[in-house]
Amino acid sequence: MKLDKALEKFKVEKENLKSLSVQNYSEADTRCKSIDLMFKDILGWQETSISREGHSDAGYFDYMFATSQFKFVIEAKKNLISFQLPATGNECKLSTLLKGNKDVINQIRGYILEKSLAYGVITNGNQYIIARFNNTNGGEWKNNTAIYFKDLDDVERNFIKFYNILSNDSIVENGRFFIEKEEFSEKFILESKLLNKRTDEVLRNDFSDILTSIISEIFSEISDVYDLDSFEKLKECYVINEDVKANNSKLEILFEDTPPLFDGRIKPVKNTKNTHSQILDEIKSGIKSPEPIIIIGSKGAGKTTFINYFTKVVIEKDLQKKKPLLYFDFRNYTNQQVKNTKKIYEKIIASLNENFKELNLSKINIIKTIYQKEIKEQEEGIWSLYKKDSEIYTTKLAEFLEKKINDPENHLISISNYLIKYQTKRLTIILDNADQLENESQKDLFLLAQSLKKNLNALVILSLREGYFYQWKNKPPFDAFQSNVFHITAPPYKDVLKNRIDFAIKHFNFAKIETLYKNKSVKITGDSLNLFFNNLSHSIFSIKNSEILDFLDHCTYPNIREGLDMFNTFLTSGHTQIDSYITDVNFNIPIWEFFKSVGLDSHYYYKSDFSKIKNLFKPVSGNRNHFTKIRILLYLTNIAETSNKTDYSFTTIKEISDNFSIAGYNSKIIIEEIQQLLDFKFVDTKAVFSDIESTISIDDNLEIKISQSGHYYIYKILPRFHYLDLVLQDTPIYDNYYFERIKDVFPEVDSYGERNIKNRLTTATTFFEYLKVMEIKEHSKNEANFGIKALDISIKTLIEENGFNTDIKRVEKSQKYLRS
Repeated sequence: MKLDKALEKFKVEKENLKSLSVQNYSEADTRCKSIDLMFKDILGWQETSISREGHSDAGYFDYMFATSQFKFVIEAKKNLISFQLPATGNECKLSTLLKGNKDVINQIRGYILEKSLAYGVITNGNQYIIARFNNTNGGEWKNNTAIYFKDLDDVERNFIKFYNILSNDSIVENGRFFIEKEEFSEKFILESKLLNKRTDEVLRNDFSDILTSIISEIFSEISDVYDLDSFEKLKECYVINEDVKANNSKLEILFEDTPPLFDGRIKPVKNTKNTHSQILDEIKSGIKSPEPIIIIGSKGAGKTTFINYFTKVVIEKDLQKKKPLLYFDFRNYTNQQVKNTKKIYEKIIASLNENFKELNLSKINIIKTIYQKEIKEQEEGIWSLYKKDSEIYTTKLAEFLEKKINDPENHLISISNYLIKYQTKRLTIILDNADQLENESQKDLFLLAQSLKKNLNALVILSLREGYFYQWKNKPPFDAFQSNVFHITAPPYKDVLKNRIDFAIKHFNFAKIETLYKNKSVKITGDSLNLFFNNLSHSIFSIKNSEILDFLDHCTYPNIREGLDMFNTFLTSGHTQIDSYITDVNFNIPIWEFFKSVGLDSHYYYKSDFSKIKNLFKPVSGNRNHFTKIRILLYLTNIAETSNKTDYSFTTIKEISDNFSIAGYNSKIIIEEIQQLLDFKFVDTKAVFSDIESTISIDDNLEIKISQSGHYYIYKILPRFHYLDLVLQDTPIYDNYYFERIKDVFPEVDSYGERNIKNRLTTATTFFEYLKVMEIKEHSKNEANFGIKALDISIKTLIEENGFNTDIKRVEKSQKYLRS
């Protein structure tokens, strides 16, 4: 309830409240008749945020009120018991009030200390004392400021102050009582002491330089369509998608990279061979070239690789001869260059001359053939005067042809007409990676594609991210032209990785290498490196290491490029024990070692802003609830699991905000947390924004759903020891007691980036204890019953039952083994 309505309601109920205050009611009656009316009807508290008759060893407190990040106790006294309050003002130190109200203050302090809280309210229905009765910063609690209201008339005179302290809206907004300026108490382990190498970067493993060049070649994008080696690599490394299997689970189908349904022009086909077949039909159909083909797909899904494979491998040799392929990668262009159409036409002509020398397009006899009609017209006209003077005729002809050639746009049109008429060849022009440019430049390229098709009668293929296509599909210039649109589905990540490693084993000529390892000279033969990649393949694709592939597949798909990059990070990280992998034929890569290498990369300690591993326990600024992101993801997971159709798995921001307000969540905080989840790629939007670079504008009507990586984090990453061990380093701690405990046992790194495992175990388990305490504080009741699964579920139980307890036993067992 907003302030003006609250004041209006208070004035209506004021006389009623006054009459209650002069009758001899018990404490229970005072609660029911006065406090319930004040807090529920006037100050806007919902029943779901209130617990009554709570018990502690200190006795029974009357009320506990709670939002998602703040709790306070109300002690209700009989209405005829008056408090001793100063005659003027509304503020003083608690020590001043203690003199005349010692019993009630000590009573509420007992409740508050028992429940590890800080704030409380004492009232008899007519008077109010509001204060922080317990300090956790070491300061003297008696020196805290207390706010008091002498009677209901005093409340009315100072209603803005009263409302701003006690109303649900105000506490949800401020996260606590707005009594006095208070430091936002949050502490980070990494900032708590001068940790060794805190700001340093760990040296890459001694073999990373050797591996980097090999890895970059193995996992690089296959884009040089004219290179023979790239052609062979393309044939062997390309992964062809098959149709969806009928026995996939509902969630697996939900997370698949399927053709979007937002536009009827998009061909509803996923099987790669079927996509090849349909595009071939477009190319072969009719005398004229087909409408421009737009290839869409999510970021990193393999649009460039698909185009190259299709044009170089799928298209038959005879058809390739009839379709000279001109490929242009617009990652190499500036936005200014895109606007210079003349320059692009010049580049097309230069590419024709360079890559199709057999056409002889720069030779004079071919140029004369291209312009034979125009030459004949000139000869029958003014040039007829020079028939007897060959020197002048030759000069005029040269000037004429030079002028034609220096007009690249019209010259290319003439070349295309010549190729079609005399060579039966139609140009195929590919404009790839247009989505790497600014929006206006992408629109310019779309118009260029239409122009090339019309002027050259050429086949034009343009690649775009589906997010950009979604934004523009009903806007100029996209709505003014007909196009053939095909969605490229990302292949399974494990197939891509396996094909690449197998290609390296089969084709690479590994040279003998000498290097230093731990200050010792080491010689590595080519056979050893070949064996390393064989062992690497065996280890990764064995059942025991399926977690690594699952992680890469679930957390990066459909961005295959990102998955390959993350795997590169693992191999070159200073935390990866490459030396043991090269020398040990039976090596195994534990998930926790992989996780550490990817999460830390070149750093000794974890910093969420720079890490590929995201911290779900770190709230946005202004929020002190560690579990907000987690509960939002759980809410979206429940919708996905219970929806009948894929399209029903989306929900609006407003629905989430409305439901979370039941548990006292601030709508502004919810939106900011969702924004971060979007940045993490843990949620997807129905508007297909997830693969574009621009910031998504969140409003109440934006529809979102859980993403594959978000779901995987909740159930497969969040509950693991190696995750808590990592993220606790950059998670704010809001409790001094637990902060000191964690700080005291947190182990520093040695020169190799290793930390004592026994202390790591103690640190992680203490951090988990802290999370359990904070979860209890998060809920308004010890047994939550909001009626919403995501709000009622125990995060503690989720973590314990999905890996943490098992991991702890494994680490403890290994410690016992090492001691023995």
